[in-house]
Amino acid sequence: MSMTVEVSSDHWLQATARVEALIPEGARISVLPQRGCDGCASRQGCGTGLLATRRQARPRQFTVTTSVPLAVGQTVSIGLPSRRFLEGALAVYGLPLLTSLAGGMAAEIWLVPGHPLVPIAFLAGLFGGALCLSLWGRYQASAYRPVLLDPAPT
Repeated sequence: MSMTVEVSSDHWLQATARVEALIPEGARISVLPQRGCDGCASRQGCGTGLLATRRQARPRQFTVTTSVPLAVGQTVSIGLPSRRFLEGALAVYGLPLLTSLAGGMAAEIWLVPGHPLVPIAFLAGLFGGALCLSLWGRYQASAYRPVLLDPAPT
């Protein structure tokens, strides 16, 4: 099932990336992690700066499909519709949660309450939800891939 949604340019999550390699369908780009904002620098912010210092600053790599001519090393602007980001977050967290709760509740109904198999049914539901999410992700991966918004000058 696929949904097409018209989203204005105000509702995009944007990032600046660097073109690493050109491939036949477009380009492989890397996005460096954010270092944080002024609030993070003064230790009063959201914690992005703290997380960036705790883990290694490894660039995230994506494949962007485009027919726009790009050059290796060029800086580009990429984006993902915020609605897609929200849908993905709900699927990643919600589906395993719902299937695990359904497994645990079904075990509570069919077995004696407090039976030792109830936690196993909960974990089986969690595993089943993760498996369904993995299969669903194979077919929907292109919908959650960032797109080229604006190729900035080199």
